[in-house]
Amino acid sequence: MKTTMKFLTYVFMAFTLVLTSCDGEDGANGLDGAIGPQGPAGQDGNANVVSVSVDAYTVAIGQNEILVPELTQEIYDNGFVFGYTTVNGNSFWETLPVVINENTLLDIDRIEVGKIILTSTFDQTLDFRFVLIEGTDISGFNFSSYEDVQSYYNLD
Repeated sequence: MKTTMKFLTYVFMAFTLVLTSCDGEDGANGLDGAIGPQGPAGQDGNANVVSVSVDAYTVAIGQNEILVPELTQEIYDNGFVFGYTTVNGNSFWETLPVVINENTLLDIDRIEVGKIILTSTFDQTLDFRFVLIEGTDISGFNFSSYEDVQSYYNLD
């Protein structure tokens, strides 16, 4: 019986201690520490890259002019233009030029400020994506896959 009373006394004391402890107001916040040194420069974003979508454009045999107002003089003089095409509903993009059995079916004939002229050997309605890049060092990058370009430049 003496052991039971001692045990219950300790349980009661522990229970009381738990209920009454850690019940104070928080103290005032301390002062902020000194400002640290400037960190390293971050990686450049994609501010110099524009992705232009042209949906449901009907190409005809011969030359086809697509207006691209985003194609500036700066891009024309110092940048890059990459073209991709697909049939509406496909899940993949073909790189321009489209070549089958060594025959060029669709290609970028020339680029001018504000427009791209395509040459086609067929009539069809297609979707196009043009990636316009102001002058930048992109040596060693493979632009043959639109998905790779989209990932590299964080395009939507």
